[in-house]
Amino acid sequence: MIVPEETGQERTEQATQRRREETRKRGQVARSTEVNSAVMLLVGFSVLLFFGDYLLRRIENVITGVFMLSPGYSLSQSNTHVLALNMIRNFFSILLPVFLIMIVAAITVNIIQIGFLFTGEPLKPKWEKINPIEGFRRIFSRRSLESLIRDIIKITVVAWIGYASLKNIMPGIMEMADASVGQIFSFAGSMVFSTAMKILIGYAVLAVLDYGFQRWDFERSIMMTRQEVKEELKLTEGDPLLRARIRSVQRELARRRMMEEVPKAEVVITNPTEIAVALMYETGMSAPMVCAKGRRLIAERIRQKAEEAGVPIIENVLLAQALFKAVDIGHFIPEALYAAVAEVLAYVYRLKGKKIL
Repeated sequence: MIVPEETGQERTEQATQRRREETRKRGQVARSTEVNSAVMLLVGFSVLLFFGDYLLRRIENVITGVFMLSPGYSLSQSNTHVLALNMIRNFFSILLPVFLIMIVAAITVNIIQIGFLFTGEPLKPKWEKINPIEGFRRIFSRRSLESLIRDIIKITVVAWIGYASLKNIMPGIMEMADASVGQIFSFAGSMVFSTAMKILIGYAVLAVLDYGFQRWDFERSIMMTRQEVKEELKLTEGDPLLRARIRSVQRELARRRMMEEVPKAEVVITNPTEIAVALMYETGMSAPMVCAKGRRLIAERIRQKAEEAGVPIIENVLLAQALFKAVDIGHFIPEALYAAVAEVLAYVYRLKGKKIL
C-alpha cells in the first residue's frame, strides 16, 4: 500500500469498507476511555447508593462475629489461618455481586461503543513499541498533545465542580460544630452524595464530548489518499483497464448474438438511417418480439444483415423510435403498439404471400 509520505498526497478520501475492516481487525476502533470511566463510576456509585446499607450491615455482621469469638478464642497458627480464610470468604461473598455488576457494565459499555470484537493483534510484540526513538515521537506527537489538553480540561472541570459544591455547603459545615454525631453523619452523607452527583454529571458530559472527538479523530486517521483508493480498487475489483476491456468484449459478444437473430426476423423497421429495430414473430408467441435494435453504425449493420438474409426493411420513423425507446432486446412489444406493428406485419405478409394468422 502506498503511503501519503511517499506520494506527497493528502488524505482527502473517506475510508473504504475494506480499509475499515482491516483497521478493525488490527484492533483500531473509535473508543473513548472516558465513557468507560463515567459509566463505571455511575454504576459503582448507584450500587453503593441503593445497596450501601445492606452491604454495611453484612460487613458489620462479619466483624461483630469475629469480636464475639474473641473472649474465648485461643489464637494459634492453624485456627488463625482458618479465621482469616473465613473472613476473606465472607467479604468476597458480600462484594462479589458488586464486582459482577461492574464487570457486566464494563463489558456492556464496550460492546455499545465498538460491538463484538475479539482480536489478539494489539497483543502481538512490535518493534515500534520498544523502539526508544518511536517512544519519544509518541510522547511529543500531536496525539499526545491532544490527550494532555483533554486531561487538563477534565481535571479543571472536575476540580471546579468540586470546589463550587464545597463552597456552597461551607456555611452548613460551620453549623455542624454544635450538632450531634448522627446529624454530622447525615450531613456528611448528603454532602458527599450531592457533590458526587454533580461531578458525575459533569464527567458524563465530558465523556460524551470525548466520544464524539474520538469518533472524529478515528475517521480522520483512517482517511485515504486518491492513490490508495485506486490501489485498493485494483485489489478488490481488478485493474480498471482490464475491467473496461472485459466489458468491451462482453458488449461485442452481445452484439454478435443479436446480429445472429436478425435473419430470423420478420421485418426490420427503420427511421430510415438513425435507428433500426428487428421484429420476430412465430406461431404461438403472445406478441411480436424485438430481437435486435441499434443506432447509427449498429443500425447500419442490422440493415446489411437483413438485406443479406432477405428480411424486408420498412421505413416508419415514428414506429421505429417508439419501439427503440419502449422495448428492450428479447422483450415483447407493448399492447399500445400492437395495431401499428400489426399493419407492418400484414404488409410484409402480403409481400411474402403468407397468410395472416
